[in-house]
Amino acid sequence: MTSGPQTGDRAEGLLDQIAAQALDDDYYLVRAEPPTRIDRLATGVALAVFALLVTVAAVQTQVDRPATEREQQALADDVEMRRAAQERRQAAVADLRDEVADLAASADRSDPAQRALLARTAGSSVRGPGVVVTVTPVASDGGQGDVRDDDLQRLVNTLWFLGAEAISINDERIGTTSSVRTAGDAITVNYRSIDAPYVVRAIGDAEQIEDRLEDSRIGRDWRTRSSSTGLGFSVTTSSDLTLPRIDAARLEVPHATPVKEAQ
Repeated sequence: MTSGPQTGDRAEGLLDQIAAQALDDDYYLVRAEPPTRIDRLATGVALAVFALLVTVAAVQTQVDRPATEREQQALADDVEMRRAAQERRQAAVADLRDEVADLAASADRSDPAQRALLARTAGSSVRGPGVVVTVTPVASDGGQGDVRDDDLQRLVNTLWFLGAEAISINDERIGTTSSVRTAGDAITVNYRSIDAPYVVRAIGDAEQIEDRLEDSRIGRDWRTRSSSTGLGFSVTTSSDLTLPRIDAARLEVPHATPVKEAQ
C-alpha cells in the first residue's frame, strides 16, 4: 500500500509555487517582448526634452545673473547718489542760514537801535574796551580748586550786573539762548565743550567793571579760593576786545513772533 505525500513535501511544493507566481503574469509577458521602435523613440524624445529643459534652465541662470548684479549695482549707485544729494542740500541749508544771519546783521546799519539790538542779542560781532577774566582750575576732584559750570554762570551774571554789554567764554558768545552747563566731565557753552583755562571776555567800561568786580562778593570769593587752593584767577583790562557773534542757529526763534506795539 502506497502512502500519500508527506507533510514536509507538501510544504516545500507550496513554497515553490508561491515563489514561481510572485510576479504578475503581465511582467513576464512584457519582459519576454523586446522594446519596439516606438518605445525606443518615445524614450529618446523624453530624454531629449529633459536635457533641453536642463540646458534652458542653466542658460537662463547664466543670463539672469549679470542682470541681477547690474540691478544691485544700480541700486547701490542710486543710494549713494541720493546720500550725496542729501549732504549737498544740508550744506546749502547751512550756507543759506549763515547768509540770512549776515543779511540780518547788516540790515538797517544806519539805525542805532538796530545795531544795539544785534549787539546785545549776540547777533553781530562786537568790538570795544573791556576786561578779560582768566580762570585756571588746579584740581578736578570737586574741591575748591576745581571750576564748575555754576562758577562760570555766577561770574557771567555778575559781569552783566556790573555793566558788561557783551560777553564770551573761550570765544563762545553768550546770547539770550546760551547755556553754561556740565556735560560729563566737560563744561559746555552753547552745547560746545570748552577746555581750561576759561577765558571770559566782557566788553564795557573796563575800569568800572574791574573795580566793581574786585569789590563784589563774587570777586572776593574767587580771590579767597585762589589764595587757599592755588586756583588761577586774574582780571586785566583791554582797550580793544573783539567778540564773535553767536552761531546763527542760536538766533532762530521758530515760535516767538514780534507783537506790534500800539502807537
